[in-house]
Amino acid sequence: MNQYCTYILFSPKFNKYYIGQTHNFENRISTHNSGKVKSTKHY
Repeated sequence: MNQYCTYILFSPKFNKYYIGQTHNFENRISTHNSGKVKSTKHY
């Protein structure tokens, strides 16, 4: 059974939150930070 985690990202510069879930946290954060996620790309 896969275990998922819920995470919250916050951009202080834009005062924006993003809530997501994943089963591979390190990979998902890397994907966010590299600009590959459309909803967080600009933040």
